[in-house]
Amino acid sequence: MSYQPLDGQEGTLRSSSFSALESSTKDVFDERRPRYGFEPRRLHALISVAAGTVMCLFGYEQGVFGGIIVGHEFQDYFHHPSPSLTGFVTSIYDLGCFAGALLTLLVGEWLGRKRMLIIFTIIMTAGILLQTGAHSMNHLLWGRFIAGIGNGGNTATAPVWHVETSHDHAKGKAVVKEMVVNVFGFVVSNLITLAFSKLTTEAQWRFPLGIQVIFIVIILTLVPILPESPRWLLARGKDAEAKFILASLCEDDVEAEFKAIRDSVRQEHAVQASWSQIFRGGQATRRLLLGMLLQVCQQLTGINVLCYYLPLVLHKSVGLPELASRLLSTGVATLYIFATAACVFFIERLGRRPLLMSMAAAQAIAMLGIAVSTELGHDRGALIPGIVATIFITFYFLAFGFGWVATPWLYPAEINSLGMRTKGAALATACDWLFNYFVVQTTPIGIHYLKWGLYLVYATLNACFVPFIYYFLVETAGKSLEQIDKWFAANPGWLVHKAGDTAFTETHGAAEYEVVAAARESESMVKAYEQQDGDTYDVDMQPVEDSESLDGDYEELEAGDRRVN
Repeated sequence: MSYQPLDGQEGTLRSSSFSALESSTKDVFDERRPRYGFEPRRLHALISVAAGTVMCLFGYEQGVFGGIIVGHEFQDYFHHPSPSLTGFVTSIYDLGCFAGALLTLLVGEWLGRKRMLIIFTIIMTAGILLQTGAHSMNHLLWGRFIAGIGNGGNTATAPVWHVETSHDHAKGKAVVKEMVVNVFGFVVSNLITLAFSKLTTEAQWRFPLGIQVIFIVIILTLVPILPESPRWLLARGKDAEAKFILASLCEDDVEAEFKAIRDSVRQEHAVQASWSQIFRGGQATRRLLLGMLLQVCQQLTGINVLCYYLPLVLHKSVGLPELASRLLSTGVATLYIFATAACVFFIERLGRRPLLMSMAAAQAIAMLGIAVSTELGHDRGALIPGIVATIFITFYFLAFGFGWVATPWLYPAEINSLGMRTKGAALATACDWLFNYFVVQTTPIGIHYLKWGLYLVYATLNACFVPFIYYFLVETAGKSLEQIDKWFAANPGWLVHKAGDTAFTETHGAAEYEVVAAARESESMVKAYEQQDGDTYDVDMQPVEDSESLDGDYEELEAGDRRVN
């Protein structure tokens, strides 16, 4: 949907010049508010609901298949698939998600955040309907792959859209809320598969797959009526439209935020790197890789060994009966959502690095406990080791929900510069889905052949993530996207454990000199670029006349207003 904020009687701007508009942001907001009909807080809430529903659907898909593949009706209908086929039909969804994330990389910046969500939601709908009506394993495989394409595009886009429309102090909480509802979707999938587990018809597995259409309806109802990212609009040279949306989203100093974002856009275009330059090294490469590596780390924590296959793990590894496995899976999933919800209150207060390091250590201990307890209980039918394994599984979910469920999805949207934000988020999401596929594909085989050794592998990986985060990951909590840009200008080295916050706070001495020098260098690049080209630009590097000031935009709009009146 394309926004035309100034055609129509109620939404028409009546200021005589940009300077008049600039003098009273509140007046502009009051005139434009009827275009949306929502207060800023409610508008932010609706954006949270729309983005959250995307992630809720993602969470539902994570849990639903693990709940239906252990059912007798599913096993009978598809002739008791082997562990390798079970792994493939589950993991092919992740290959689809990988393909969807790559498509986002190719067309995301051109289409914009909203159009991407609408298109990929429609693709996902086709996949869900194909899965629900599947009459053979081939139908099921194609349905999961197509649904994965839609989900991959959505999950690469929704966090970026949410972050770019959120206040600086709330962007961390915004994405954590998305992941809370993501886990809620996981809980709902466990509840629904449990509720239908005793049916003796095909509805035992068809209904849990088909009910996902409810999420689709919510997304396609809300996204078209909500605003596009103002940062994306500014990158496209649509300054007037971006300011209109900022006025609708903000209650504070719209002018200051508009100028900060516009300056950041101009700096990004002045130093815009091509793909060949990005992969030759430098800050763009560094920022891109940090987001990608963190998503890889999230998958290698082993979360989807448990998320996708929790009933199977409890049944095969721990030795619980099928019904007990389903009941316990639902209970663990419920605790998981409480841990994720608690993260909302701590992610900005504690910061990304402390949460990730401490919870990675806790996850290593949990996986080690699962490995030891399942080995002790193997082939003995011992009750105590099974209980201990269940306790460690619950402990793992609490640690992951508190520290790791949200941050790897938030981080690529924060860490990448504006010009690379869509590409960075898409590549990071593609890495997440690629390694998700690897984990989900190998888990049934690992459970069958490695048994307790599978959990020992993930315990070791979690322990390795602690030094990686300490030495390489930049803290972004409470910092604006523009401040993060300045931090990288002031700190070019990869090791960050001694770097500090030289670009985030008032500094002195050498650190202050570095920041000032970086700022002057960036400013000179912008001036040189503008002197060379004469015009400003949108993301496709096509000239947009006189976007240095909005006077030209508003004069044209006023002329249209006079014609209307």
